Amino acid sequence: MMFGGSFMMVGIMLFWVVLIAVGFYLLYRFINDRKEELSPIEILKVRLAKGEISLDEFEQLSKKL
Repeated sequence: MMFGGSFMMVGIMLFWVVLIAVGFYLLYRFINDRKEELSPIEILKVRLAKGEISLDEFEQLSKKL
């Protein structure tokens, strides 16, 4: 009887370990998918808003894109 019970206990522990690992993996994927990449025109808009480039530079660079 003891031998069968230990297999069941190991099985339940394995189940929980796999379940927690899948949960962490899904959380990791969710966090990394949230990081969206900006398009080049959006990067220019951010740089203009920060004052890194002037309006003239923005217009010239956006025409090149």
